[in-house]
Amino acid sequence: MRKGMLLGSGFLALSLLSPEVAHAIRLSGPAEEQYLDINFLMQLWFRHQDISSQNRPNFVNASDRDDVFFRRIRLRFFGSASSWFKFNLVLRDNDFGRDPYDAPFGGQPTHAKRQSNRNTGYIHEFDAILAPSAMVDTKGLTIDLHLGYPRVPLGREQFQRAYDNMDLDRTNATLRWTHLAIGDVTGRAFGGYAHIRGSNKGTGYSKITLDGFVGVFGGFKNVKNPWDESVVGVGSSTPLCGYTSPNPAIATCLSKARGNASNNFLYTFRGTIQLGEPEGKPVIYNWLYRDTYIGKRKGITIGVSYAFQNKINQHIITDTQGISPGFLGSGAPFNGAGTVNVRIPYMLLPNPIGVNSTAVANQLLDNKVDMKFYGVDLAWHHGPLSFVAEAGQVKFNNLLLVDGANNLYPGRSIKNDFWLAKVGYVINPKSVHKFEPYVSYSEYKPQIVMVGTGANARLYGDATDFVGANQLTAGQDRSSLGKVKQIGIGVNYYYKSENFRWTIEYTKFDEQRNKINNDALTVQFQWIF
Repeated sequence: MRKGMLLGSGFLALSLLSPEVAHAIRLSGPAEEQYLDINFLMQLWFRHQDISSQNRPNFVNASDRDDVFFRRIRLRFFGSASSWFKFNLVLRDNDFGRDPYDAPFGGQPTHAKRQSNRNTGYIHEFDAILAPSAMVDTKGLTIDLHLGYPRVPLGREQFQRAYDNMDLDRTNATLRWTHLAIGDVTGRAFGGYAHIRGSNKGTGYSKITLDGFVGVFGGFKNVKNPWDESVVGVGSSTPLCGYTSPNPAIATCLSKARGNASNNFLYTFRGTIQLGEPEGKPVIYNWLYRDTYIGKRKGITIGVSYAFQNKINQHIITDTQGISPGFLGSGAPFNGAGTVNVRIPYMLLPNPIGVNSTAVANQLLDNKVDMKFYGVDLAWHHGPLSFVAEAGQVKFNNLLLVDGANNLYPGRSIKNDFWLAKVGYVINPKSVHKFEPYVSYSEYKPQIVMVGTGANARLYGDATDFVGANQLTAGQDRSSLGKVKQIGIGVNYYYKSENFRWTIEYTKFDEQRNKINNDALTVQFQWIF
């Protein structure tokens, strides 16, 4: 199959090396403003990744990987019924044909369903766009509403298409930061946001554009876990309890306990000031950003973001009740100790399954956590030069932590920081064949909190590369929690525009606690029709 995919992609690439580049299909209505655009977007990855048996428990006896898979496939329908009402529908498939081991932070376990089997034809985005400013005179202001399943405007890199990245893909630091806020790995959520834009009549960098975004999105009440459809019960009295025996101290296993008691909304606020040519497409009310404009923009964007979500059940923001047993002490399997095989979400926190006290288990299930998010970002595009930087923090308050002796530590907090920087330069922006070398760097710095002492000490935080013990052993911190650095060095080749792009990138990962061998060399082919 992989050989066929490789040959097929080669023929496709050759067929596109023609003077004409394909455009979207447009179906027009009786009025000029009535139309339906149909787009097909895809990214094909050819990846070699170093895999070591020391990487993670599920990588034991695994070898280096050479893989060919569709990283993203999208089918987009964008329509306009009038100047004030438009709609956007996108169907998705991710990682079709991907080897389960092939992932920067660990692979999907072999006994779980692959993502493509779960998400083929899944609604990736469903956005009803209303523009009050097109119906009434708003004196130079653009006002629009996006309702349905839009991308959450939380940070610059989060609020952009992956097809418009300067580099190979979004940084994993940003993905981890935003996924902790949203009950789906896509970075979208049910709800909506309002946008307002105004600008002066200046020219060049004296032109000033202000944007404001206010959003309200659903919480974790209806979060569906990857293992809910694939696990089997261990007995007639314990259905859907995964591959570990449930703790008799609680009445149900956590695959059933998942879900918030109420739908606590995520509130987002974002503002930008833009000097020079503004970003976004006002005609279709598309305010998503790009990392690179291939020499077509001269402007600066400065943005700030803030969001909060309160009273979330603590067990929802932790990965410790996944379908794998986890590891504790010397690394031996332990029921409910935790795993990072599942992407939703990432936090390593006390697991009710792992305690032997009914009272403690119930308190962990009932504990409410508040989350806050802060971010600042900068983008400078000046002809062939593109520079992007962003920093942010997510903070969890009112956590309830437990040590090895079941002592409770209420009111604790954990904060995770990240920052990234990217720079690229288009060597020949006026040519049909454009080359853009680039370098990107990011750090994700989760805070690790310890409670208890001696053999009862326990460490909690974001399980960026959880391999060893969640405790101190002989005075050594073996939790494998800590900072992750990511460096990408590559070059983009564009044929006229980003619709046809080849990218080659060497990605280096550096984990703080364990020196894991998982660097990757990736070639990406991108095609947008």
